[in-house]
Amino acid sequence: MWRWLRSPWVRYGLVVLVLAALVYALRDNAHFLHEGWAALKEADNRYIAVAVLFTAITMIFQAEMMVSLLHSTGVRCGRGRANALGLAANSWSATLPGGPAVAAAMIFREQMAWGASAVVASWYMVVSGLLAAAGMALLGLIAVFFLGASVHPVTLVASIVGLVAVLCAVSWAARNPATVENKLTAALRWYNRRTNAPEDRWTDKLSGLRTQLRAVDIPLPRLGLALLWSTLKWVAEIVCLWACVVAVGGDPDVAGVALSFLAAKLIGQAQITPGGLGPVDVMLTSTLVALGQIPMSLAVAAAIVFRMLTFVLLAAVGWVVFLWFWVIRAQDKEKLT
Repeated sequence: MWRWLRSPWVRYGLVVLVLAALVYALRDNAHFLHEGWAALKEADNRYIAVAVLFTAITMIFQAEMMVSLLHSTGVRCGRGRANALGLAANSWSATLPGGPAVAAAMIFREQMAWGASAVVASWYMVVSGLLAAAGMALLGLIAVFFLGASVHPVTLVASIVGLVAVLCAVSWAARNPATVENKLTAALRWYNRRTNAPEDRWTDKLSGLRTQLRAVDIPLPRLGLALLWSTLKWVAEIVCLWACVVAVGGDPDVAGVALSFLAAKLIGQAQITPGGLGPVDVMLTSTLVALGQIPMSLAVAAAIVFRMLTFVLLAAVGWVVFLWFWVIRAQDKEKLT
């Protein structure tokens, strides 16, 4: 029934439709590309090179986090494949409405192709998200401390403690699967008795839980290493933003740049527009002025250069990677079979 989807012409057609949808979604922001090109021509090429370098390092660190987590569960994956998957998934996530869901499904499917079980692939999504949030909270706390801002750090400290507690709980549950299953079963039976329901109602859903938990037994040192890679990824992006500000002639406060980046990143999570075009740029520009202590004109130029690199350039590279690995090479493999 679905054999027509295997046709290379159908695949190319779907890719063309996706790219056409991308162009249509960006039609109201075409000026962004023109202004970005003008800002790039005026910028210091030495610092642009630094920004490009750290843009690449960002994706490398992201891939290292994936490799570290998967290796700890016994799934062997090469760094090249992890980097290719990260770039391709980022292009889907950043450029299309609903892209994050497609990117998550793509990562899930590829990890299963590498030998990960559905449980491991699902837990990767959860743990990687927690690590990313923990890294952002940690950097935010450090930036607030060095900025000497009036923002009270209690909320950030509480979030870090909470995230560490969750990671420790995940690690403990994976090391004690029988205890977790027994406790949950006992609690469920108690609830069923309290609600006058059959005592064994839904207990079958918990059967096999210990096997699933054993599959994701990630030691705390491995979690710590993955957290390090996740945090370094954010650091690399902050260095990229700093280099963009310096490239256009700014002399920013480093802690202010860090907080500006984190604020813009949080706004971008909503994915209201492709790549957060609009809301992210406004937040980045305004916070660079307020926290980075640079003039508005330089903040606008820096934001344009930064977004040209971390959004346009990364998305373009990601689509090239996707076309090569998931369209052209897939077609070649089918010809061989």
